[in-house]
Amino acid sequence: MIARLAALLAVIPVHGLIVGTLPDRSAIVRTDAVTATLPALTRRYRVQPARSLPAGTEIDALLDGSTTPPTLRGAIPAGAFTPGLPETARAVPVRIGSTLPGATVVDQNEQIVELDRTFRGKTALLSFIFTRCPDRTLCPAISGKFAYLQAHLDPRRFALLEITLDPQYDSPAQLRAYGTAYGANAAQWKLLTATGSTITRLLDAFGISSLRVSAANFVHGDKLFIVAPDGRVADVIANASWDPGAVLAAARAADGLSSNPFERFKLALIAGAVALCGGSQTAGVALLELGLFALCSLGAFAALWLVARILWPFDEVYPERSRGTQDKL
Repeated sequence: MIARLAALLAVIPVHGLIVGTLPDRSAIVRTDAVTATLPALTRRYRVQPARSLPAGTEIDALLDGSTTPPTLRGAIPAGAFTPGLPETARAVPVRIGSTLPGATVVDQNEQIVELDRTFRGKTALLSFIFTRCPDRTLCPAISGKFAYLQAHLDPRRFALLEITLDPQYDSPAQLRAYGTAYGANAAQWKLLTATGSTITRLLDAFGISSLRVSAANFVHGDKLFIVAPDGRVADVIANASWDPGAVLAAARAADGLSSNPFERFKLALIAGAVALCGGSQTAGVALLELGLFALCSLGAFAALWLVARILWPFDEVYPERSRGTQDKL
């Protein structure tokens, strides 16, 4: 419904409080500040769908500034966004083989995106980040690896999706500035936000924890989802330490293209080891490389031993032992 009404409009997710209603079914609403876009405002808005929302009701909506007065589209009663552990019982969980949940989100250019439909026909790689993340091994590392993937994946066949888990701060403008720092091409690489209620529902569905540890920082889950062109999840990578070369191979395989089988095997082997033994994928990569080195060393030693036996037979190296064996016979 919202997408049909506002597909070509610039919209901004907002949270506000109904201060009062007017006879023409518009309302006076106090909206929270939108980072790098709008200060906190109290003014008259059209509210759609037209419904009676009493004074004192908190709402989530998409602000469409193209009308006079501006329109709050898709307005629903909703409290302010609160991070926390995912409540998976409130949503259909996203697992391998399942489809993406239906959700109206907004990209860095303030354009409507329908998460379950917009990317059908393409292979999508989806993860969660927030722009204020101070840990260089998490969100910045994920976005850096997305930049690598952007350079190696055909935009006609692949989409890159990063969804914020900090909708109170990460406005489209903030996400646009963040994406620019990583060279994100908005035609392929979407940085997505939404109303707080929508983000909460997505975190529940994808099983992403989001725990506030300070005013500007979260401890959060960092799964990567690879979604096939039919809209079904083809693979889930457990954490942010994934190797971009291995994920590139897995994405190409999900798209039906040729890919490096060793890289796919490595990704699956590491994921299995991490799931079984715990730890990070970085540790898994180190253990895998150590194991491969040991196997290669053992193979080289065996080959050298075989060559040595061929060049220097046992009876030539130890002639006295060979003669002693013959005497006994």
